[in-house]
Amino acid sequence: MRIQTTLTLFAALAAAAISASAQTTTDLTIDDFTSGQYQSPEFFSGPTHDSIQYGKMMGNSRDTNMYICPTTTPCPTYNPYNQPSSYSFSTGYGTTYKPAFVQTAGFEVGPRIDMGYGYHGAMNKDFTPYQKIRVNFKGLTQTLNFNIQLFTTYWWAQGGCNIPAYAGEFAIELPINKFVTTSGFNLSDVTAMDFIFQDGSYIAGVDFAITSIELTNTTKPGTTIPCHF
Repeated sequence: MRIQTTLTLFAALAAAAISASAQTTTDLTIDDFTSGQYQSPEFFSGPTHDSIQYGKMMGNSRDTNMYICPTTTPCPTYNPYNQPSSYSFSTGYGTTYKPAFVQTAGFEVGPRIDMGYGYHGAMNKDFTPYQKIRVNFKGLTQTLNFNIQLFTTYWWAQGGCNIPAYAGEFAIELPINKFVTTSGFNLSDVTAMDFIFQDGSYIAGVDFAITSIELTNTTKPGTTIPCHF
């Protein structure tokens, strides 16, 4: 009986240790915007305003495109006052303003930005040790429709939500197990990613700044919003 009790206790401790190890996996940075700095021109309309940055982000490259509806075709928001929109990957300023991805949109302009990783050489990253993707915001002025697509070659998984405006720092966390997936997608072999940002409010003109994107198993202290379909 004593031997059985000891073995049972040992098994329980081992299981707890394995569980604790899985939960404390170090966060893995996808992009902290400390490399690949870029300032776009001001855009007024058009579907293709793209750029490529190289650096220490996951996949070693970042493909970005801003789509803006033409002034004559509401879809449903357009650009009635011919206002400029732009995006940048900024070095930041001092200790308060970290390097960030920043979008600035004109009044009643609803741009869409696609920000991709792994399109210049496949990443082949294993995401299975992680439960969530976290996106850290510096602030958000309007409702934002946000989606993430993960790819294994042609097959994909997607998660997302509408994020309400917030005047301050906050994080959103997307549980990977709630992503909608196609049959060929393999979480242990993620070859590319697309992060999609588009206006989610009627008045449009959404501005935001994002300071980092990471894989994690923890919940960040402070204002954190669960994000899933």
